[in-house]
Amino acid sequence: MFVSPPEISLREFYQSETSRIRQAFETTRNGQAAALERSALADTLVARLYRDCLSTGPGTTGGFCLAALGGYGRRALFPHSDVDILFLSADHSLEEVSHRQVVAEISRLLWDLGLRASSAPRTLEECGALNRDNPEFSVSLLNCRYLAGDARLFARLRLEVIPQMVARERQELVRHLVELTRRRHDKHGQTIFHLEPNLKEAPGGLRDYHLAGWLALITELDRNRRWVTPEGLWPSPLGEECGRAFEFLCAARCFLHYRQGRDANQLTYELQAEAALEGVGHRPGEALPPEQWMRAYFRHARSIHRLSTQLLEEVSAARPSLYDVFQDWRSHLSNADFTVLRGRILLRQSAALRDPVALLGLFAFQARHGLALSGEAERVVTENLPCLQSPAGQPRGLWVSLREILIAPQAATALRAMHRLGALVALFPEFGAIDSLVIRDFYHRYTVDEHSLLTIENLHACAVRRTTGSAGLAKSSPNSSSPNCSCCR
Repeated sequence: MFVSPPEISLREFYQSETSRIRQAFETTRNGQAAALERSALADTLVARLYRDCLSTGPGTTGGFCLAALGGYGRRALFPHSDVDILFLSADHSLEEVSHRQVVAEISRLLWDLGLRASSAPRTLEECGALNRDNPEFSVSLLNCRYLAGDARLFARLRLEVIPQMVARERQELVRHLVELTRRRHDKHGQTIFHLEPNLKEAPGGLRDYHLAGWLALITELDRNRRWVTPEGLWPSPLGEECGRAFEFLCAARCFLHYRQGRDANQLTYELQAEAALEGVGHRPGEALPPEQWMRAYFRHARSIHRLSTQLLEEVSAARPSLYDVFQDWRSHLSNADFTVLRGRILLRQSAALRDPVALLGLFAFQARHGLALSGEAERVVTENLPCLQSPAGQPRGLWVSLREILIAPQAATALRAMHRLGALVALFPEFGAIDSLVIRDFYHRYTVDEHSLLTIENLHACAVRRTTGSAGLAKSSPNSSSPNCSCCR
């Protein structure tokens, strides 16, 4: 924690430290370090204001404390992020004038200093109950961190109240996270490959990284009532890939905040070019072409999206809801090779996928029925990709299986899974040339590979309409590509 010299005002101290943190970022481009230092600076300010407010007012430290929530609680406070603070009381003493004055005064002073403070006054009892109208607050408690005041009260919150709430409301919390994620992904077209993505909210962005952490914490608190570092529970090597992706996104978000002077997270073409020129997330001062820099972004986003999707599947499957049971109507699709459970494909014999024909048979099954792969199936696929890369591992049957995938009604679903897991590049090294390839012109909304898959998707939709006698073009969707797109003609 920073210590402010007594001879300067708190405002001067905040401004000088803020300037120092920015200068360090401009030199190192280390976004995680900048966010961590800003969190420590905010800790110092909050503790100082809390002490000053109590010394001049009638309040008492007993039964009252302050805690950081959300990104501030994670010590990931970006230059223009909100400073979320929980004002916690043991009972309803927050309704007393003295405590209300402390809450209002600290919030006001933080705003005066230039921090966007968001206060949440709650009792211990309120923190232990899931508010159906505001479940986001309960999620934010998963990142709570002590700041000032009654440390014993905070210990009760962290060691008793939150674990009990998670164990009791686990299914509702997960349902809420699933729904929030679905709506957020729908808003961004259910694809990571937007050419001007929002690096916080889009699929594969920082919010998906946080989602993976929340899901790991919920699972551990529910099973063992203990707090852990969620990254330590993520599967390897995907967890390590996501760690590198987080470093990149932190650097990029700090860059965007500093460059725009506000909490704006859209990677526009202009900002992409500036970030690439300065080596943000790469090597400071080592310029990259913008297209290459964005390729790095998309590949990082793909790792995070894959991890969060896997963890959502695992947590949802642990205690199936009535909806999940209803989804099991598709279990009749199971056969000798694959089991269908809750809309996902599970392998009966993992060793069978060492055969390249059987490996493509999995994707052919997916293309026929439009099902998702289970996390375990994805892991087995990635382990057996070398069998697709060897010339000896490409018998004639392989091309028969590939044709079966391409003509199936849900070909795009299977091809996206193959692309995400590396199977397309293993089969066709030339496909790597368009992997996450950016074409910066008016007609393109997505990368070339995504446009290509959208073309296949729309071709199948046209075929269905011709078969059923429906008029018009394929139904448009949030992913629909422009008919003028040069890579989709």
